[in-house]
Order: sequence, then structure tokens, then C-alpha cells
Amino acid sequence: MVSGLSNVRYLSGFTGSYGYIFMTRRWACLITDGRYETQAAAEVEGMAVRVDSRPVWEAAGDLGREKGARVLGFEPAHLGYELYQFLRRSGFRLRPLIRKVEELRQLKADQEVRCIRKAIRIAEEAFLAVESHLRPGVPERELAVALECEMRKRGSARLPFEAIVATGRRSALPHAHPTSRRMKAGDLVVVDWGAEYNGYFSDMTRSFILGPPAGEKKKIYDIVLEAQRAALHAVHPGLSLRAVDKAARDVVEGSGYGLFFNHGTGHGVGLDVHEMPRVSRMGRGTVAEGMVFTVEPGIYVPDLGGVRIEDMILVTAEGARVLTRLPVDPRPVRS
Repeated sequence: MVSGLSNVRYLSGFTGSYGYIFMTRRWACLITDGRYETQAAAEVEGMAVRVDSRPVWEAAGDLGREKGARVLGFEPAHLGYELYQFLRRSGFRLRPLIRKVEELRQLKADQEVRCIRKAIRIAEEAFLAVESHLRPGVPERELAVALECEMRKRGSARLPFEAIVATGRRSALPHAHPTSRRMKAGDLVVVDWGAEYNGYFSDMTRSFILGPPAGEKKKIYDIVLEAQRAALHAVHPGLSLRAVDKAARDVVEGSGYGLFFNHGTGHGVGLDVHEMPRVSRMGRGTVAEGMVFTVEPGIYVPDLGGVRIEDMILVTAEGARVLTRLPVDPRPVRS
């Protein structure tokens, strides 16, 4: 049983909010309810569709008896405890299958890459349209809202996350929510945003200094930029994901800021904005051709501010192909 909605969409094409796929080696069926009868008929390819108004565990029990199936594999990350208990009562022996579909999703087909590229273009064009808001006196929330509106105008039906605009000391919060705080001269500013196209997401970050750069603020910017370049240069099929993280982390740690780099170097992006692979000290597996992931080292110094630079890459036989085109300014000063 596949219950994670992104996994359901990946395998079947179904985009509704209620759907479960049941499959054996030779047969597959999507179960949904009457709200999605017409939509499922139009979207689902390569498998049967059943519209069933009963609770899904009852429909699953019937399917199990029809197919003579006594063991039901399930996705632990996408199955609530209550449904788990009901499925147990349906007569199945339950067996966890961990991240099986997510592993397939790591390698992007050409059509998926085209959708991701389009989501990136939407995000970049939206930023260029609101770049004039990046100045002293403008509230964080005003820039964030303007950026989100421009992405929607350009075709982003959804947003993968609330746009992050963090200024001054608040830029040291990696996932800060925009507030009414107004930007000030000398602030570090972190802007992290993404768009969507045909179900696929983008994710990117740029950091800036408003006005004349103070010494340490420019210093940590330069370190983060060097760390990102080191990681991008390291990317190559067959290299461990941990080694990519280490390439960035070694630069930051060698500069004396290791304690202030408190997240992984990157993550996969596709139908979810955070998906496999994980590029971190705990990342498993190796870099493979066809992966799409972010490279985003950062330094976050309390009471000073933070810097993060994030681009999206496609892994090719030659290494990292950077998909994001918005320039990374080696002198990130905005007056």
C-alpha cells in the first residue's frame, strides 16, 4: 500500500488529496472516493481505479481477499497509527517498507527536470520583479508577500513553503518567519524562497548586506560562498553524499565558524521540497547521475546575523550542473 500523496502522484499521476495505491508484482489499483471519480479517470495511467466510499481498510481487506494477499507492505512515514490498527484488523500481516518509492524518486526523468527548471525560472523572475524592495525601511513581511504574489502571478499554483525574509540579528535564524521588522542599513538579509510548476518545486536562497559591509559580516559571506563552491566542485557520481557535505563543512570549520553551521549542506527537491537524497553528515548513499538537490551551506552567528547561499543542481556524468541562474554576488552589498 502506497499512502504518501507525493508517492501516489509519482506512481499514478493522481493529484487529488485522497488516494491509496495497492499493488502486487503484476497488478496495481488506485482507490479513491466519489469526489475524485472524474479526476482519477482523467489522470491515472497504468493501473486500475476503484471508487469506494467505504473506509480504506475495508476496501483493502476486499482487495486482499480477491488477490489472495495476506501480507501488506506499508509506508511507516505516511501511515497514521489509527489506520495502522484498522489495517491489522483487516486480516493482514503488516510489513514496513521504508522509503522504497522515495528511493526511486531520487533519479529525475527528463520531464521532471523540465518541470523543476520551470519552477526555478518562476522563482527567479519573481525575485527580480521585487528586488527593489530590498532596501532600508521596508518590512520583512512586505518583501515576503510581494515575492509570493509575483510567483503566483507567474504560474506557481502552490508555494513549497512560506518565503523567508530575515534581517539583522534575525538572519541568524535559519527558518525565520517574516515579521514587521524594517530593514536597516548594515543589516544582513537572508531571502529563501521557492515556486512550483506542475507539482515540482524549486528552492533557493540569497544573502545580502544593506549598505557598507561591516568586517565580520562580509567575512562570513565570503566563507559561505567559498564553502558552496567547494561542495559544487566535489559533486561527482559515485562520491558519498557525506563527502559533499564534508567539502563544504571543512571550509567553514577551517575558518573557525564550524559551530555556526548547524544544518546539512543540501537536500533533494522534486514533488516535495525536502526529499531524498540528504546531503549531510548523516547522509546515506552516493551521488548518482540524475539526482537533483540543493547545495546550501550557511553560517549563523547569534547577535550578528546569518548567511546562506543556496542553489539547485542536476548531477550529470561530468559533475554538478547548476540549474539556478540568479547570480551569486561576490560583493553582496545593496544600498
